[in-house]
Amino acid sequence: MCNDDRHESSSCPSQFKSLYIANIDPQVSEAILIQLLSGFGKITRSILAKDYRGEPRGFAFVEFESTHSAEQAVEHMNGSYKVH
Repeated sequence: MCNDDRHESSSCPSQFKSLYIANIDPQVSEAILIQLLSGFGKITRSILAKDYRGEPRGFAFVEFESTHSAEQAVEHMNGSYKVH
């Protein structure tokens, strides 16, 4: 099994296409988020969470068409700080 601690992460094939993105600046729109991430592959769905007043909650979910695209986005964007 891939979730066994004895396995290296590279030996387990990744199956995810959806990403949870946290700590998003309130000024970042869904369009900007898509623009920032679409360079890694086709995005099939995105949700920028908002509260009952329509204000951003600082996180989003983005689903890519392929696992490779999602992996590339994580590899290049994880822990990064981007300003537009």
